[in-house]
Amino acid sequence: MNNKVLAHASCVEGPGRAGSTLLPVPAVAVVIVVVVLTAVMVACQMPLETVVTAITVGGLLAVELLRRTIAALAPRSRTL
Repeated sequence: MNNKVLAHASCVEGPGRAGSTLLPVPAVAVVIVVVVLTAVMVACQMPLETVVTAITVGGLLAVELLRRTIAALAPRSRTL
């Protein structure tokens, strides 16, 4: 079996010329989700202030949720 993983297997090439900066796939997915959510809210004729507030609060809550999840699942040091 081939256990080698390509260095850029979890990255996608950003816009521009060949050899441009590689972006991690999760970052690209987050950008796409934020753009789609923003477009949907604007298409539903929500006020721009509400759209910005909703995206900002959602992002802050997501960051906090990820931090707490990682902290809960991380191995704890048991040295006394």
